[in-house]
Amino acid sequence: MGFNCFRSFNFRNLEDKEVNLNSPSIFLIGKNGQGKTNFIEGIYILCFGASFRTNHDQRMIKEEKELSKIQGIFDHGKELKRDISVRLSRKSKKEIRIDSKRIHDRKELIENIPCILFSPEDLSFIKGPPECRRWFFNQTLSLFDITFIDLLRDYKRVLKSRNILLKQKNTELFDIYNDKLAQLGLTIQSKRELIIGEFNQTFLAIFKKISGLEENLEIIYKPSWKEMVSKNDVIRLLENNLEKDILMGTTTTGPHRDIFSFYLRKKDFTYFASTGQVRLISLILKVAQAEFLYQKSRKKSVLLLDDVLLELDAKKRESFLNNLPMHDQAMFTFLPDENYIKYRREDTLIYSVSEGKLEEQKV
Repeated sequence: MGFNCFRSFNFRNLEDKEVNLNSPSIFLIGKNGQGKTNFIEGIYILCFGASFRTNHDQRMIKEEKELSKIQGIFDHGKELKRDISVRLSRKSKKEIRIDSKRIHDRKELIENIPCILFSPEDLSFIKGPPECRRWFFNQTLSLFDITFIDLLRDYKRVLKSRNILLKQKNTELFDIYNDKLAQLGLTIQSKRELIIGEFNQTFLAIFKKISGLEENLEIIYKPSWKEMVSKNDVIRLLENNLEKDILMGTTTTGPHRDIFSFYLRKKDFTYFASTGQVRLISLILKVAQAEFLYQKSRKKSVLLLDDVLLELDAKKRESFLNNLPMHDQAMFTFLPDENYIKYRREDTLIYSVSEGKLEEQKV
């Protein structure tokens, strides 16, 4: 199972052609700037309906071109295949289609094709600002609980409206928005609290396997509404904070302010971790995400690993690859001087990538 093929048209620097992906293991070999990440981005878009590199769709269309399209056939097994396409235009909205039928909500992709991306930017989940870790756990929840996406959307919509009222210092509608914000926010907090214990168990087991350490690295969840157990409690807090919120022009408490932290030996890991440790933990975090998804839903993921093995020493790299989670397909990028042959399987498809052109290597 996984993607059987990928086609691109006017997408980034990629050549307009069909690429065979009929293997559970794909290697993309090339120097930096040749198109490896562009290919990984194309696959990611077919899974999520959006890029992990830009919020501006037009930037993915080749220069001086008006349209771009990427397409892939995803094999679910049991003779069930899906034809997925994403069309980008400089003049109109993005079009996503499954089996030629246009869909208007990316949830349908996320629900059907779980995908886990490993990229150098994953360091931000450990060392970056709190919103990076909130984003990670929001995605983790959304991958197996698709209703969480709507819950987040509704919360953000109410939060945005309340913040507008705060800036306007218009207090007439606060009762309505406080009630909605409390109800939605407590549901988000409850779902986060429910998964963090389970996720910690998965994360710690993988951490010990890959790192070879017996220490307990723990993810601590600190809700903004920590002591709030009812909607009325939250409403009272919002009312008590109203003057402060008006002064700041924003809602100063709620799930959008929640904190996730990594603790080792009862200390915040991010303050003393080395760059190498942060890189390893960020990889383990993504392995745990894919494994957790499989535990909760029995769905195997498509793994996209973009230049993430280079900074690991040989021992850690081998341990990481030996402990990859259950998956349908894995796509790796390597530089030409890396010893990628060592990690190939008998059925691995290997492509050299140069100036956007992919050519299959026969080994």
